[in-house]
Amino acid sequence: MFNVLVVRYGEIGTKLRQARRWFENLLMNNIREALVSEGIDFKKVEAKHGRVLVRTNRAEEAVEVLTRVFGIVSLSPAMEVDAEMEKINKTALKLFRKKKRELGLEKPKFRVTARRITKEFPLESPEVQAKVGEYILENEEGEVDLHNYDIEIGVELMEGRAYIYVDKIRAWGGLPIGTQGKVVALLSGGIDSPVAAFLMMKRGVEVIPVHIYMGEKTLEKVRKIWNQLKKYHYGGKSELIVVKPKEREEIIQKLREMKKENYTCVFCKFMMVRNADRIAKEFGAKGIVMGDSLGQVASQTLENMYIVSQASDLPVYRPLVGMDKEEIVEIAKKIGTFELSTLPEDEIPFIPEHPVIRGSWEEFRELYKAIFGEEPKKREC
Repeated sequence: MFNVLVVRYGEIGTKLRQARRWFENLLMNNIREALVSEGIDFKKVEAKHGRVLVRTNRAEEAVEVLTRVFGIVSLSPAMEVDAEMEKINKTALKLFRKKKRELGLEKPKFRVTARRITKEFPLESPEVQAKVGEYILENEEGEVDLHNYDIEIGVELMEGRAYIYVDKIRAWGGLPIGTQGKVVALLSGGIDSPVAAFLMMKRGVEVIPVHIYMGEKTLEKVRKIWNQLKKYHYGGKSELIVVKPKEREEIIQKLREMKKENYTCVFCKFMMVRNADRIAKEFGAKGIVMGDSLGQVASQTLENMYIVSQASDLPVYRPLVGMDKEEIVEIAKKIGTFELSTLPEDEIPFIPEHPVIRGSWEEFRELYKAIFGEEPKKREC
């Protein structure tokens, strides 16, 4: 029935003309990539007057895919017809009847919302709304209600064509991936780090996922998490990078000998960021993303996060820092990573019984020097 998908964006529309065109082009490229990767045929993707039109006979299938393309605010499977009142009326009635059957309502309340995006159509928007509403009432049981409606019939008019729809599906919004550069995201296999990576993607960032190896069970879990996150990563090309740290056992042993096991978690996170820093510079990434939420665990106090951040001269982004666990879990469930994050993983044998809560940078430096024989210098660009 539908032959076009009307795609709306938000923030992109606030950009100056030249920047907006660049953002639109990246968004359209990401839309094409998403459709091709999911095997959904389409004829054309084009930008017109603040909309992106996806010409496809599989518009309803495309919706499920394109709600995961960042930059899109909402989508409507629509019928494109010539902008003639008779055709608009008949198409609107057809879609009204379809929606009425879906809802199982005898006498649904409805409203018509019309918008002339370009102005060549002879009738004003309120006149179009009135005529479509009258036609539906002449041919179907229904009641006009502008506020408490069951069905909204949308009519958008531009360049001699009319786009008629009865659904407006919300998407994630944000910015198209590829517009804001690259970052390295540390994925641990827990609930938080995939959400942190997702939120950076939502702001148009391409994510390079890095996992610090803890065991095969955890690695398999992280692979599944990344495969789920990739469903939102259209426009990004990265694959999971796994790092097997060489220095971990040496650090743990030396800390035990010095009776400073309480610094184990801080050291492990510091070295994670050190490894991420190296990879970021290889790929030209502009920062490192972590899933820290302030005060959630011992290693996520301000003092300990400060120490960990010294491992790199790149920015360390923590998009979850002000969120509580319930907020993070809610997002994880929505994006499909929560169940994966709760799968079994390898036990970590070296977590100290009483980890340091407010570590001292000066003490950390001394311990680092005792282990490695040098100061913990930041890596240079």
